[in-house]
Amino acid sequence: MVTPPPTRSATLPALVYVLAAFGVISGSYGALNAVQSAALFAKPREVYLSIVTAKNEPLKGLVDDKTLERYDAHEADARYGRRNAALPIAGIGIVLSCLMFAGAMRAMRGDGWGLSAWRFAAAANIPYQLVSLAFAWVIARDMKSALAELPPMAKLWVGSGAFYASIGFCAVAIVYYGICVIYLRTPGVRTAFSVAAGRTPPSA
Repeated sequence: MVTPPPTRSATLPALVYVLAAFGVISGSYGALNAVQSAALFAKPREVYLSIVTAKNEPLKGLVDDKTLERYDAHEADARYGRRNAALPIAGIGIVLSCLMFAGAMRAMRGDGWGLSAWRFAAAANIPYQLVSLAFAWVIARDMKSALAELPPMAKLWVGSGAFYASIGFCAVAIVYYGICVIYLRTPGVRTAFSVAAGRTPPSA
């Protein structure tokens, strides 16, 4: 009995693997973060307040107890009051992150569906990141009066510092997704996937 030769794996440009690896990391982190966010806003307001209080525990060395208690309550009200917007945003984030994760994983195997899913998720994530940043700005605006009562160091920690970190994260994410959208549409990548499709067994 003649043993059939082993199926050759897909040979893709090295940059595809590099970008796909970041896509897998981005997708897994985004899905986990979105699930945690949705789970938080699904809890009662009292439970959410206790979570916010625990999160702001490190501020006790910078803010007196009464001021911190008022700030915790204000932050919980500001964020929890926007849960009807936060929950759909988190839901969309879960879908796009899972699509990014699955698409990038399958694209590394030379799967054409993976390439399409990855490319779509990258394109859709650009406006999604902008919407998420706009939502963070709305929350920051709602908390402006509460932040005014905090001392400068605490205000930097939970106010402008956190918002600038969100801007930086959004910028890096958009650059990555933009590179994916452009590069994955180049003729060389499409040709590589067409060749790979002829010698890679269909993905499960």
